[in-house]
Amino acid sequence: MKYLPLNSQIFVENRKKFVSKMEKNAIAIFNSNDELPSNGDAIYKFKQNSDLLWLTGIEQEDSMLILYPDNPDAKYREVLVLVRPNELKEKWDGHR
Repeated sequence: MKYLPLNSQIFVENRKKFVSKMEKNAIAIFNSNDELPSNGDAIYKFKQNSDLLWLTGIEQEDSMLILYPDNPDAKYREVLVLVRPNELKEKWDGHR
């Protein structure tokens, strides 16, 4: 663990701050950074996109946050997209 767990309410408040500055009917999409290979069978230590980390606290590659506060369906106003765990990848790279 890099640091002690933070209260998840911090990220809820960060998203509220961001959404309050968005124009009407705007959509914001945040992609995670990619894993970068250092050679044929190793990767550099993953560093998350700072904006995505500030809004979600998620430090996983291949993730995405979509904010669309004016969507008529409330369940699609904030969407976090994560990839399913891959057992083979976790065997080599560790738990995600």
